Formats: sequence, structure tokens, C-alpha cells
Amino acid sequence: MTASLMNGTLHDLPLDQIVNSVVGCLSSGGTESIILAAKAHREYYCKRRGIKHPEIISCTTAHAAIDKACEILCCRNVKIPYDPDTYALDVDALEAAITSDTILLYSSAPTFPQGVVDPIKKLSDLALKHDVGLHVDCCLGGFVLPFAKKLGYPVPEFDFTLEGVTSMSCDTHKYGYASKGTSVVLYRNKELRRCQYFCYPEWTGGLYVTPTIAGSRPGALSAACWASMMAMGEDGYSSRVSTIMDATQEIASAVSSMPGLYLLGTPKSMIVCFDSADFNIYRVGDKMTKLGWSLNSLQKPACIHLCVTLRTVEHKEKFIDDLSQCVDEVVFEGNDGALTGNAAIYGMSGSMPPGPINELLKCYTDTILKA
Repeated sequence: MTASLMNGTLHDLPLDQIVNSVVGCLSSGGTESIILAAKAHREYYCKRRGIKHPEIISCTTAHAAIDKACEILCCRNVKIPYDPDTYALDVDALEAAITSDTILLYSSAPTFPQGVVDPIKKLSDLALKHDVGLHVDCCLGGFVLPFAKKLGYPVPEFDFTLEGVTSMSCDTHKYGYASKGTSVVLYRNKELRRCQYFCYPEWTGGLYVTPTIAGSRPGALSAACWASMMAMGEDGYSSRVSTIMDATQEIASAVSSMPGLYLLGTPKSMIVCFDSADFNIYRVGDKMTKLGWSLNSLQKPACIHLCVTLRTVEHKEKFIDDLSQCVDEVVFEGNDGALTGNAAIYGMSGSMPPGPINELLKCYTDTILKA
């Protein structure tokens, strides 16, 4: 079902000749889907080309899951900048970073921070030109962008209709409305998917193979995921996507008209990201948190974003009113406003090197695990 959403089925053929060129696998979440895609490309291209030091090229806006994947798989993660005007991946910088050790180009549809769709058509052309893989991280947009495109919203090409796309990750537990613990990783063909498997024929416990990282997996989650998708249906997804897309544009328009605020990137899905040139944007985020809103604090550049959901749609007018109120309060307080919460945390981290910040993050995690 998910593969057909990403144009992985050739529907222009007669019913008895439909070819499912794209194959996939259910994973435990977006992170595992991304790790599996990276592993598949590593196995495929290293064996095919004799590469000893594989490299994956990703933008600084790419989800941290690709950093995890490279750390686990011992691949070099070549980071490139984003376009300062669009906040999408810089195509020229990416092409300049391609080497004989490159196995995979990593793109996002959309990016988590600013919610923009990377120029995947151009990346597809580069992937074909240099004979490397192209992964599209569609974990956030997998059940939004396909329906938005069908409904006529201006969504750029991002899926398997582009010949250079070799894998995609789509989270069913986000806008697919399934339970957490399910995601789908898709591949252009079976040969690439086979490189995802873990096979150990010499184990004394018997011939051992698993398609994913986990050995035992809960069948109930898979069944619940399937049931959610069937119950929702195309009409259900389409109607929800329509309301979310419209609400996103309405909120984005309101934000861009507020004195002191400006948008980062052009919203193409469900993310509205904004910053201020006049005051510390984290202070606005902290005030919104006290009013019950959950906004994500982002960095490099400093900004905050709202991920629009069905619950947001119900209260979009209140969000706009509350945001306007918080902005007015921050402007009134001026530099006398206290730096607390995220304003204090991100202010401190911005002036420190990575080493001490890593230790702080580990201490934080130690504290959470003790709870």
C-alpha cells in the first residue's frame, strides 16, 4: 500500500500485468528504516565497486537518524550546507562532494527543521549521472505529500517517479495514524532490498536470517498498522491532508505578517518555521509552552517550528492569537526579559564546543533513565 503511494507500482498496465517494481519492509520506526536503507546501499555499492571507505552525503538539515546510521555502519557522513535562501539542500555543494567512495545521496521530503522539500529531481539526475544511490527521507511527509499532490497542492517531485530514487522511508506512525513502532522502508528493486538482510549461516544455533535489525518483532503492531490504513482509506487521508495543508498556509501567512517574525523556507507540507531578527525567538517558544503549545526549538539557525496536526487545525485561531500575544510580551520586555527554559539552554550551547554539550546530553539521558 505504501509503495503504491510512492508511485512504486506501474498502474498504467492492465490489471493482470501490473508490475510491482518497488519492494519494501516494515521496520520499528523511521530511524531503523533509515539505518536499513544505509546498510543496503553500503552492502550493494561496496561489493559492486570494491569500496573500502564508503561515504554518504547529507545536508546539515537531514534528520539525525542518518548520523546514527553512519556511526553504526562505519560510513563517513559528508555534511554539506543548505541554500541560505530556500533552506533546501545545496545541490552544487552536494555534487562537489561526490567522490569514488560515495554510495548514497540523502535527501528529505520534507526536512524536519524548516519543512522544505529538497530538490530531489536534481538529485535524481545527479544519482544517475554518478551511478550512486538516492534515499528520500519521507518519514514525516509520507502520508501527506502524495495526497497533497493528488489534491493539487504545489508539491515538487519526490518519489519513485524519479528514476534516480533508489530508496525511501515513510513513517506509518506519524500521519499514517498507526501506532508507534511501525515504519516502511522501500527499495527500487529486490536486489537492493536483499542487501538489507542480516544472514549468519555459520551460527551453531542454526541457519539464521532476519530482514531487519530486530530478531523477534510484534505481529500485533503490524496488524494494527494495516488496520489503521485500511480504516482510514484514501478518502480519509485526503480529507485530513486537505485540512492540514490549508491550516498550515493560514498559520504561515499569519506568522509572516506579525511584526518581528519571518518564515524560514516556504511551507510545502505541515511545518511552519520562523525566527526573528529583533529578539530571541526561544523566549517566544518558552512563553508558548506555558500556554500549552508544543513547539520545537531548533538551531543553526536559531528558530522554532510548529508541526501542524489535526489537533492544531481545531485550534488554529487560538494558536495565532497566542503567538501574537507572546510576541507582544517579548517585545515589551525587551532585553530585560529573563532567559529561562530553552532560551537559556540554547543560548548556553551556542557558546560552547561540542564536547561539553555531548556530556550534558549524556547526563540528561542518565537522569531520564533513572526516572
